Amino acid sequence: MPTLNVKCGPMLRYDTCVAGVWLGYALLVLEDATSQVSDAAPPTLQFLARPSRGPYDQGGPAAVRAGENAQASSKGVRIHTHQGAKGAFSFWRFKIEVHQQDVELAVTYSIDGTAHPNTDSPAAEGGSHTFYVPAKTQNFRWAGHSCNGFSSSEDPTAWAPPNCPDPAPINGANPLWDDLLNNHHAKNVFHALVGGGDQMYADKLMNEPEMKLWHDEQDKKKRMEIPLTPEIEECLERFYFNAYCNWFGAGTFSKVIAQIPMVNMLDDHDLIDGFGTYPDDLMMSPIFNAVGRKGFFYYYLFQQFINPLGCDGLDEAQHPLKSVLIGAPATYVQIPHHSFMVYLGPKQYIVLVDCRAERKIAQICTEQSYDRIFKAIRALPDGVEHLTILLGVPLAYPRMVFLERTLSSKFNPLVLLAKSTAKGFVNRFNGEVELLDDLGDHWTAQPHKKERNWLVERVQELSLEKRIRMTYLSGDVHACGVGVFYGYHAHSPAHDPKYALAIISSAIVNAPPPPPVISMLNKLATKTHRSLFYCGTKESMVPLFEEGLDGKKQNDSAIMGARNYCICDYDERSGALQFDLRVEKEKGLAAQGTKSYKVTTPRPEFDVPKEHHHLLHTKEWGKLIGKKEKENAGSSTHTRETSHASTASSA
Repeated sequence: MPTLNVKCGPMLRYDTCVAGVWLGYALLVLEDATSQVSDAAPPTLQFLARPSRGPYDQGGPAAVRAGENAQASSKGVRIHTHQGAKGAFSFWRFKIEVHQQDVELAVTYSIDGTAHPNTDSPAAEGGSHTFYVPAKTQNFRWAGHSCNGFSSSEDPTAWAPPNCPDPAPINGANPLWDDLLNNHHAKNVFHALVGGGDQMYADKLMNEPEMKLWHDEQDKKKRMEIPLTPEIEECLERFYFNAYCNWFGAGTFSKVIAQIPMVNMLDDHDLIDGFGTYPDDLMMSPIFNAVGRKGFFYYYLFQQFINPLGCDGLDEAQHPLKSVLIGAPATYVQIPHHSFMVYLGPKQYIVLVDCRAERKIAQICTEQSYDRIFKAIRALPDGVEHLTILLGVPLAYPRMVFLERTLSSKFNPLVLLAKSTAKGFVNRFNGEVELLDDLGDHWTAQPHKKERNWLVERVQELSLEKRIRMTYLSGDVHACGVGVFYGYHAHSPAHDPKYALAIISSAIVNAPPPPPVISMLNKLATKTHRSLFYCGTKESMVPLFEEGLDGKKQNDSAIMGARNYCICDYDERSGALQFDLRVEKEKGLAAQGTKSYKVTTPRPEFDVPKEHHHLLHTKEWGKLIGKKEKENAGSSTHTRETSHASTASSA
């Protein structure tokens, strides 16, 4: 057996299902000098699929009898080698294909070899891991998260459990990952782990000694002209490689991603705070541009398990990831837009939209990339009832128009509030408020409002055309809540193609904003917004948190300032999709249980002849839907009120 010195991994990535075959990959990062592998003798992954003991296990040996999932092996493919001062480290990718069966399958895998004494990764301990593949007719149960790291101004040890014997930074990140892993083992398993952005925080790059001259230069023009030197290039390579290995290869998170396959999309902190939201002169300056390019490259390696500039290329038809949607060339970096359309069962899909590759001050995505995504939605098979659209930044969120108008002032009220309530709450990198995560990023910011409204309209049209219920999922803001879009005239959500929840789940690790800021956001959440009235659409925030974490009634019911993650379940009886926000009840004490806040979105029950689709954004639409509702009276139990109703419990 070869000796393997594991720097990071194993990690799992779920791609999609094609013709009843589950497609995914494992990734392992090995130190070359002390690992006995080569291209001629690569590491080998062994895996065996057997019926699980989950709810879809009827006790029969269907998978074994079929012979398709008898013990199999996968030879590793070297997709990149990182050359650093401490030697060479290679990325080995293993393809995994599992034929779905009539029962849920437990797939146990291991990588042949003996661990070197210097192996770093906790996930490499124990030898084998198990993940789960749903049955043919089963819809995935999946978990969503975002903001999996600490801002550079935050003290991670302050978020570790009380009396923790080892106050290492990673322990501050563990509590909710421990809770998620307990949910995975104690209840129905998770089939996928959806990362909504900021899976890794790269902001500390500015603390590297090679970046000091550039970071500290106060003269804007001089800063833009500082050249990219070989020393700085080596610094970027070193930083991103080590940052990923240290975060993806440590703590409970490393154990989770060895057992639950990831489905990820990046946001700005995976690169550097606010990338894409700054003026062209900064974005195109030699050093800052190199930061973005290197950040993207390592995001694709560690989170998507691909090398777009090397072995995998940019040809969608020949791509190893069958879920990939390659869009327009990127604005500031060399790798084009990459979104992903992923199968989550016969009734649901998720599309993860790349909102970073083409982003600039007045643009989030180009029309070319939207067209590629819309084409994929139109190609979804008949029978799909739910599509979750992952956008890193919330599409529905309390407006902060007054703040946009005062950002240029040194008397910015939120900056003053932040300075008085939380040390380090103002971001050192760009001088703006950390909570806002760059206000220009928000869909509701003035430069993006037109694009936002256009996107909402197009998604509503696709919902009607395909008869699919749309739901948005986002993170970014270090708080959780639920927004909702719906038709101007009151109708049952089940019969309203404009009805779409906007789930906000953030952060699973990072600290929430201070209470005064959360209170301000809740007050702003009550305001009426008319920006979509022109197309017959209303929007609001759902009062999901009327019961506080302590079980008492509270006034701030729209936005919750506490760490959290989300669980998504498909209800086989009603056809509804349920989202369960799991909120940390007390700082660092998720091991004692999280509080559950649930909201459901109904299956689509609108069936309008195509010749009437053009009326969707007109006044005539309300009359048409009203007539349809009367025709279907009694066929649906959903009402506006029951769809907005929430339940809160401790678990």
